[in-house]
Amino acid sequence: MALLVVMVLVMFVSLAAYRYSFEMENEYRLTRLQEEQVQARLSAQSGIEYVASLLEQPLALRQSLLQSDVSQNSFRRAIEQKNLIERTLTETQEDSQWRFAILSQVEISDTEGVPGVPATVSQAGPTSNLGSLGAGAVSWKWGLESESSKLHIPTLLKWNQMRPGLARAVLLTLPEADEETVDGWLATLGVRTASTSAQDAMQTAMGGGMQSNLQRQQRTRSLERFKLRWLGGDLDQNYRLDAWEETLMERLLSDPLSGEPMQSPMARELSKVNSIAMGQGSGDGLEGQGPGAWNRYLTWVQGERNERPGGKRRIWLNQPDLRRLHRELSEIMSSSEADFVIAMRQYGPAQDRLLQGSTPGATPGGSSVAGASGGRSSVRRGVSGMSGPSGQQSANPGGAGSVPNGPWVPNWQVASKYVLKSPVELVGATLSIETAATGSSVSSSDPKAATAQRPSRQSLSSPWGGGTQDTKIRLAILLLETTTLDQAVIEGRIDIATASATVLSAVPGITPEIAQRVVQARQEGVSGGLGEGSDRQDKITSIGWLVDKGIVDWVKLAELEPYITTRSDVFSLQSVGFRDERSPVFRSTVLIDARQIPAQVRDLRVWHPWDRGFSTESLMQSVP
Repeated sequence: MALLVVMVLVMFVSLAAYRYSFEMENEYRLTRLQEEQVQARLSAQSGIEYVASLLEQPLALRQSLLQSDVSQNSFRRAIEQKNLIERTLTETQEDSQWRFAILSQVEISDTEGVPGVPATVSQAGPTSNLGSLGAGAVSWKWGLESESSKLHIPTLLKWNQMRPGLARAVLLTLPEADEETVDGWLATLGVRTASTSAQDAMQTAMGGGMQSNLQRQQRTRSLERFKLRWLGGDLDQNYRLDAWEETLMERLLSDPLSGEPMQSPMARELSKVNSIAMGQGSGDGLEGQGPGAWNRYLTWVQGERNERPGGKRRIWLNQPDLRRLHRELSEIMSSSEADFVIAMRQYGPAQDRLLQGSTPGATPGGSSVAGASGGRSSVRRGVSGMSGPSGQQSANPGGAGSVPNGPWVPNWQVASKYVLKSPVELVGATLSIETAATGSSVSSSDPKAATAQRPSRQSLSSPWGGGTQDTKIRLAILLLETTTLDQAVIEGRIDIATASATVLSAVPGITPEIAQRVVQARQEGVSGGLGEGSDRQDKITSIGWLVDKGIVDWVKLAELEPYITTRSDVFSLQSVGFRDERSPVFRSTVLIDARQIPAQVRDLRVWHPWDRGFSTESLMQSVP
């Protein structure tokens, strides 16, 4: 009996010890899991802070870092840890390191909307820059997504005030857009369309101005559809549409009473998974294709710092202090060019300026471009007496009583009277300046002759023009280093280097034909840059690229300049903190606003509770 009692006691003690050991092991595992979750989160935050610090740098330094040889790991980096966690005998230093990956959606096809050209994803770099999550399904890329390639919604509403109906027309060009959704969303923004105005007028006549239940249901349904369209059905933000997302969308859009799916444009759009509208699928085997979300075309935060590529503020051409303006301009251009800007501010352009008679370039069916052989052949480029390849002087528009062109010295006693609307106005301009006649034929010692002297006119022509490489460089400096806006941030301008044809067509002054030519020329530049013997694509450094490629002339560019740009300081991205297939993953999408320094992180959303999103193998692939 004593032995039996001892055995029972030992058994109870052993069970208690086993239970204690089991609980301690579970607590250790939970602690380890919590620690790994924190490390994954901190790794993802490190990626966000890394991109924010990168965007705070001047544009020239930022581009040099991303285009250098060391940029091969710019968007996937390992986190250096001083105190590494305990590793098993089989673990290695490489396996135990936490990393972050910076991802974004592939750019909308540069050939979108170009007749005869199939729509494909835009490969603005080597193919290794693109990530794949399925058999041949390209769904994401390394790097950032520019918000300047999208339409700024507040700016679009301002454009709509200038041209009523523009916002509605633009939104109806988005993939599978329907009038009910567009009109309902615009009504929430305070924009009255013909449809909503007619409905309100009818309801006022019938019910005394109060909304009916049917109207409220329609507005609510429109907002729900808009929210679903904003992400395009990609609910877990892995940049592809999965089978479960299609099923869930069908249930969300089904009638709860009948259980049948709604036969609406929205239901048809989601059943086709938007990839047909984006030209990425034919309707069969749609799983894994990229979604056609409206957030690819619209944004609430967008803009750029009004600064030079080197980081300094752009030179304000309309500042009242002309002496200071001349000093600042002399730092980036020749004295003759700075003198011409001062003369433009003091006297304004002549009535017969060159741009008014130039032949439009790159119009549909045309081939001439302003600054080439087209335009007035009698008017020559260059500041009179200061530049010009042949040394000839420009035609004198002053007529009788005018003096030949010669070196012009600014008269600082003359106040500025002309306000430039765009730096492009300086290109091809001709000035007619009233001066005192001092010809050599008149002797200053003769009092009668001195009395006979009368004011004459001197002609100055623009030093910016022509198609030489030196002229292109000087034009790029003028467009990048100067501005007519005295503000720190510029909002609403569309980046012609990355915007799709749909977005470009919404810009006032850009027709669908011009938008198609822009994306086609851009695609040709990419193809040429990736060919054999070439290591980079044709870079778009300034909006003068449109004239250089023969898409528009200088007159049209002056009209478009307030709406277009070639840079952005607001980007969206997804940062993924990961280690291996067994460890936790932290995924978050953010929008980094670097329009001011320090940069701000906006719209932080976490997605890893849905799923891992991306395989570790795909995140470990080489980065260009």
